[in-house]
Amino acid sequence: MSEAGYILDQIPSQYPAIMATLDRMVTGEAYFRIFQQLSDNYSPTLTVSRVQGPLVAQILAQGAGNQERITLDRNARNSGSITVKVGAGRPALWLSAHADICSYLTGAWDGSGYPVTPFCSHRATSGARAAMALAAPHGTGPLERLAEGQMISYEDASVRFVCDRDDLPMHTRVVHHLAANWDRQSDHVAGFLDNQAGSAALLLAAQVLSHYDVNALMLLNDEEEGPVDKGNQGFSRAANRLLHRTPSDELPNYAIVIDGHGQEAQLRSQAATTFGKGASFTGLSSQARGAVTPPQLLDFTRDMQRWAGQHGIAMVEHPGYVGRSDDISLMQFTPNVSIIGYPSAYSHFEQTPQSRMSDLVTMTKVLVLMALAAQDAEWRDAFL
Repeated sequence: MSEAGYILDQIPSQYPAIMATLDRMVTGEAYFRIFQQLSDNYSPTLTVSRVQGPLVAQILAQGAGNQERITLDRNARNSGSITVKVGAGRPALWLSAHADICSYLTGAWDGSGYPVTPFCSHRATSGARAAMALAAPHGTGPLERLAEGQMISYEDASVRFVCDRDDLPMHTRVVHHLAANWDRQSDHVAGFLDNQAGSAALLLAAQVLSHYDVNALMLLNDEEEGPVDKGNQGFSRAANRLLHRTPSDELPNYAIVIDGHGQEAQLRSQAATTFGKGASFTGLSSQARGAVTPPQLLDFTRDMQRWAGQHGIAMVEHPGYVGRSDDISLMQFTPNVSIIGYPSAYSHFEQTPQSRMSDLVTMTKVLVLMALAAQDAEWRDAFL
């Protein structure tokens, strides 16, 4: 038996009833309850700590976790990112997903609407989409919704926000307007998947892990979105800020980055997608402009794929392009970065964003199992 196989086979005995606990706690209903709250609480870049922080506290307080083993910091080291620590010891790994969403900044009223500047990678094709203008934060909590209207994209790449108000302040934030929903018949999930889907998975995984002798750190980052045409330093800035402010003896030696793994190319070419095939993983992001997973860790992920599959937890190796996320900050501090996420499409609203609940639930279970494996000193010696 391989070393990876031996370590994985120890998980059920080291963590009694873990498979039953996963089936009981990680359900579509439990996942969607968290995702819907995060997705409908619009948190454009630079607002995560204020907007999502109180909600995350509420979700954890009302959840099924062991409250004594969960520590929340709404603004870790004044970085703008939220941390959820499980256990009292040094985390064996960090798991990272971003909680900021694509947004746009208004220019001056021009008589019929507002030209807007994307504060994200603008991918929407020509046409009009529902949008919402948001007020600046006043304290903490949900942002006031100032005006509902339409975001209109044109063939020349310009974008406008049209609404019935002519008095919005300069640089008012505008976001796409879409309520989270889950069609149980088709299994489709829509909403701000990018990346409240990953954030929801981390909050649910933290609750599961809190019932065991585990040390892990969950990051819900701000500022993953941004002017990505400027290269790696143009975005993932809150994670970078947090890492730079973390003492060297507390920096992670292993990190998992969670985000959507796009299916747009497959849908355009009518090729097979990975929807419905479980959690998604890959060995590199942005054609190696982002993180590249060390080969032994990638091999272990494939071992996890085989082992988890024997327990009814599916994983699929994504065959196509996966974009950068907060891996571009984490790879500056550890070479050991795994890229595990979920199949998704249209995350930046080219069309209605979509994923599948079965994949999101499975991904959450995989993240728990990866975190449990990382607790093992023999595993760390072998793979890090």
